[in-house]
Amino acid sequence: MVLMLAVLAMGAKSAAAAKKDHTKPHTSFQATSPAPHIVEEPHRFFDRTNVVLFTAVAAVRALDFTSTEHFRKLGDNEVLLTNSIVDNKPLFAGIEVGGAALSIGVAYWLHRTGHHSLERWVSAVHIGVGAVGDIHNYSLGPPH
Repeated sequence: MVLMLAVLAMGAKSAAAAKKDHTKPHTSFQATSPAPHIVEEPHRFFDRTNVVLFTAVAAVRALDFTSTEHFRKLGDNEVLLTNSIVDNKPLFAGIEVGGAALSIGVAYWLHRTGHHSLERWVSAVHIGVGAVGDIHNYSLGPPH
């Protein structure tokens, strides 16, 4: 609700600013054409960059599996899923594979809709968040 109100307020401000008449005389120093919009060129989905990113996503998910197994052996509890899900190795492995597949699927959808920069950001954010979680999991000690 708060987010929706903030978006509406920003839209009202920009609409009010657009209605104001900002006519100023043009001088020879002012640009008469807008700056060119740089768009990333279309590319093959499985190009070198995406293959590296998807491999890193899979590696981070594999590390999540092993780091979660590590802290469960120490007696710590899983926070995001139930312990019974995490302790069921085939189920948890399937969830990890599904997470990686979902990330690649979202990247593919963004690729097909022409959002090539966002396509790469999905994987980059997934790698970053996953790596932080993996580091945290491996840094946990036994519960007190």
